[in-house]
Amino acid sequence: MSKPKTLGQRIRSAMSSLAGKPRLDAAEPAKRVAAVEGLAAGEQDAFATVFLGDADREVRLAALARLTKLETLLEGLADADVAAAATQRLLALIDEGTPSAIASHPALRRAALVYAQSATDALRAAENIEDARDRALALLDNGRAEQRLAVARETWAPTALGEIEKAARDRDKAVHRLARERLANYRAASASRDREDEQTEKLLRAATALADDDAHYDTRREIIERDWRGHLDALAATDAELGRFGVVARDLEAIRGRLPPRRPAPKAAPAQVGEDFEALLAEAATLRDAVLAALAGAGEDEDANAAVEQQASALAARWNASADTSPPADPLSERFRAAMAAIADACGARERAKRLAAETERLLAKPLPEPAAANTVEQVRKDLRSQSRAVKRLLERYAWPDGLPLPAGAQALEERQDALANAEQQCAAAAEALAEQVAAGIAKMEAAIAAGAAQDALELDRQLRELAKQLPPDATRRFAAELAALGTRVRELRSWRTFAEAPKREALCAQMEELAANALEVHEQAEAVKGLRKQWNALGSVDSRPDRELLKRFDRAAEQAFEPCRTHFKAQAERRKFNLEQRQAIVAALAAYLEDNDWARADWRGAERVLRQARAEWRQYHPMDRKAGRSLETRFNKLASDLHGKLKEAWGHHLERKEKIVEEAKAIRESGQTATEKADAMKDLQRQWKAAGPVPHRHDQRLWKLFRTECDAVFEARDTVRDRHADRRRAIEDAEALLAELERRVDIDPALDRDTVADYESRLPAFDALPKELRRRAQNILQHADRAAVDRQAANAAREAAHS
Repeated sequence: MSKPKTLGQRIRSAMSSLAGKPRLDAAEPAKRVAAVEGLAAGEQDAFATVFLGDADREVRLAALARLTKLETLLEGLADADVAAAATQRLLALIDEGTPSAIASHPALRRAALVYAQSATDALRAAENIEDARDRALALLDNGRAEQRLAVARETWAPTALGEIEKAARDRDKAVHRLARERLANYRAASASRDREDEQTEKLLRAATALADDDAHYDTRREIIERDWRGHLDALAATDAELGRFGVVARDLEAIRGRLPPRRPAPKAAPAQVGEDFEALLAEAATLRDAVLAALAGAGEDEDANAAVEQQASALAARWNASADTSPPADPLSERFRAAMAAIADACGARERAKRLAAETERLLAKPLPEPAAANTVEQVRKDLRSQSRAVKRLLERYAWPDGLPLPAGAQALEERQDALANAEQQCAAAAEALAEQVAAGIAKMEAAIAAGAAQDALELDRQLRELAKQLPPDATRRFAAELAALGTRVRELRSWRTFAEAPKREALCAQMEELAANALEVHEQAEAVKGLRKQWNALGSVDSRPDRELLKRFDRAAEQAFEPCRTHFKAQAERRKFNLEQRQAIVAALAAYLEDNDWARADWRGAERVLRQARAEWRQYHPMDRKAGRSLETRFNKLASDLHGKLKEAWGHHLERKEKIVEEAKAIRESGQTATEKADAMKDLQRQWKAAGPVPHRHDQRLWKLFRTECDAVFEARDTVRDRHADRRRAIEDAEALLAELERRVDIDPALDRDTVADYESRLPAFDALPKELRRRAQNILQHADRAAVDRQAANAAREAAHS
């Protein structure tokens, strides 16, 4: 089926075919191109109008080639059809005097990189593109490998390198390899910086934890300072590498100043007395109580343990230093050791809570198993028990001190443990309900077998076997024997039913084959196939091999019988689809016509033609799917109504104008002007009539008759005057010809006599039809001829007398 022209094409054709349109509105694109090429270079508004509004790409490009208005070219960048050409035109026109709003347009900056012809131009253009992704895509669109590699070599920003690496994949191996290697260097340096920052804190903690009274203080301090110097060198090297990628270097002087100064060697402590150990014991008890009180937060502060351990270590060192000089009493030592052990246990519990937090979150993130989300109830029970064991083991690993509130993670685990126990109870109840459902189904199945309802019994057998698979193994074994026995009975019942239904299936096959061989009208054929299929389905499913063979035979015949219907319905569907597409095109074209037309200077006859043509074509493309067509038809009716409303409003103005023209024509006819002046005035009114625009036919015919009557009267009067003038001119011409002939004969004709002169006089037109000067001349010529004739007659008579 050949696709006709769209309504939009016909609208443009109708508009361009109207008389008086300029060549820029010609229907053929080639004529419009010629019109563009014929315009003067200074007609930039015309070039802009064609470039932005013409429907043909070649015409727009012809206008673009001569357009110099930068703002108009900038609008073209948003049109994918001509964006590339507009971009190149802008690049060719831009100079130092171009406004920055245009020169800095993102599309132009990107195009400058795409079309850069040298490495210098490419680098300059790349610097002007702020977005890393846009820069990378523009770079890879540049057709010169050396330009692409030059820009990539000057690129160090990680974000820009990442975009170049992605854009260059499978497009430029050299650029891709360079970007990938630099990114690898950047990631390696960043990872080194992270490790170095951790090492910085580690060395500082070691230097801070080094006690003044440590017996090996000097040796350990030397080791720390040696490592610190090497560490600072590594920091400087890493920062230098990252500096190439624009990463701000760390403040090495500030880091160097964080190392604690060397401490003076501790003085020998005086001998301690019992009350000093009591003070140390009080400090230990205070620290223990503070740690236990804070333990309810389960280690929220990551540095808390380190600070507590440092305090406990310092306290133990002080205790041991005093004990070396004067050992305390055993009860004091026991109490101090118990306090320190409690502190250590609390710190250990906090550390375990930290370590187990992530594992706790992963375990709690697992959903509770539900019977609806599993194949069997037994599987759900296994999953519940598995989660319960995992929760129990994780709670044991917390080993939280007695008497203290559990941390949030351990509390959540206990709540999950309770939820798992409840879910397991619900699962057991679901298993019991499922077993009851199977038992009830068995009773229904027995009743169906007893009633001979083989199809119902077969369906129940299938359902019960599926339900039995979901039961726990012990319940499944309990029902297995009973289900097997019932299944045997169902198959026997099915065999008897198959035997009874075989003739019916044979008859249905024969009827379907008859339909396939002798097709009916398409709709009757479809209904007949549908009816036979319904009868076949009413016989139930097939189980035996003979029934399956009959089903294959029936299906083959049904396919053959329905094939004409399928072809017909497919053709109808294609036709409806085609009609829908055409109506969509009509609506789109009509909407564009209404939106794009300049209604202040509209071609109203063309608008009438468009409306008639749209309505005619709309009726032509039928039928169509109702659901898809309802909204489309509403849209079309709205657009047609809008166009008719504009026409109706214009008709009113045109009608008023034509009525006024008729009145003016009557006034001209009745005026005192000359016939020629009246005729010229009428011609002007006729031109106004043509330009007045269309009106409805009946009004137009009525007014035209009135106007024509006035025009005819004026033109008839003018013709009468013209006829009188023509008669007078002919009379003058005839008189002048006769007088000229008479003058010649007077000079050359010796036989001229008065009768001949009288004949000339009688042949002259009436003197009233001659001008005054011509009448006087005629009288003079006639008198002269008459005297000449008399003189010649007298001369002739004298000669004759002489001879005789």
